[in-house]
Amino acid sequence: MSKKLELYVLDLINGKRKGVVASFFRAILQFFSWIFRFIVFCRNWAFDHGWLRRYTPPVPVVISIGNIVAGGTGKTPVTMLLAKEFYDVIPLAILARGYRAQAEKLSKPVILSRGNGPLHPPSVCGDEPYMLSQNLPKAFVCVGKDRHEASNIAAKAGAKLILLDDGMQHRHLARDFEVVVVDARDPFGHGYFLPRGFLREGAKSLARADLIILNNVHLHDDLTALRQQIAHYTTAPVIGAKPVVEGVFDLQDKPISSIQDVKVGLFCGIAHPDYFEKTVQELGAVIVGQYCIPDHMDFDPDQLIQFSKECAAKGAEKLICTEKDRVKIVEALDLALPIVWVRMHLALVEGKAQWEDFIQRVKGNLTRDRQLT
Repeated sequence: MSKKLELYVLDLINGKRKGVVASFFRAILQFFSWIFRFIVFCRNWAFDHGWLRRYTPPVPVVISIGNIVAGGTGKTPVTMLLAKEFYDVIPLAILARGYRAQAEKLSKPVILSRGNGPLHPPSVCGDEPYMLSQNLPKAFVCVGKDRHEASNIAAKAGAKLILLDDGMQHRHLARDFEVVVVDARDPFGHGYFLPRGFLREGAKSLARADLIILNNVHLHDDLTALRQQIAHYTTAPVIGAKPVVEGVFDLQDKPISSIQDVKVGLFCGIAHPDYFEKTVQELGAVIVGQYCIPDHMDFDPDQLIQFSKECAAKGAEKLICTEKDRVKIVEALDLALPIVWVRMHLALVEGKAQWEDFIQRVKGNLTRDRQLT
């Protein structure tokens, strides 16, 4: 029921639901959006004027990676990109909330990785933290809603750099650098605050950014136009980036040479399934069916089995998903079709000099010493 309700609200926000009833519910969402906007304004005002205190973790540098909208901008790929810059240079830790995972509901953070890869399944820690610890096995990864305690745990483990994944709104934890990720296809969350739109903060909050990553940039003209819009709110450098396919793999992580003209059934649990649909089409596959659920939710095994049968009946040869979805396939399912998944990484397409300048600024601060208090 919760999945259906969330999908219905998403359809309302995206304008897919029409008619009087849909308009009525959008008006209700707008009312709650005004309340949410007022709360956000008061909270930010309190932080900006020192009424709400912030805790400075005992590590030389903290970098927050976040956004002003809810989900789907590419924070995790940016976290991965940043981590790789320091991965072999200095002990680093990644702090994540573990949205919709068991760790989010616990009073104390869960250590997902001590520098040897993931210790818990995605159901415990979340799909994105698991994926980060899998791709960055030497990194210390801590998951939970208490970022204060998680930062102390990371510091005691020897971390010198903390990457705060999805940290822009978690202002109780002080940061040295604020990296904000903006989706070029929908930079301002449909122009409304939650729950009428996707905004968690207004565009004026971009003023807090030290660096802005404009993701999903495919044309130079798009980047130029969006830079001009963003310049109204911040003087931070704006870098263009886009996701690039590394390859397609089976569940044994063996590369698939090509899926050109292959009929597939697409399934995913991400914020923007249409983005993944376009990627699969660009790879040349023919999509015969789709099974999409809300971001971070787990797949129902029975529904996935039924979906595989329906796709097989339509002539599909494979099921295809994202890397984030692949990590959630932890049990052997009696599927009618084999699963393949797409690995992608974030590539900088413009502003590489500004990126290098930012990395050097961070490195310049890594010699600081902050004592645990």
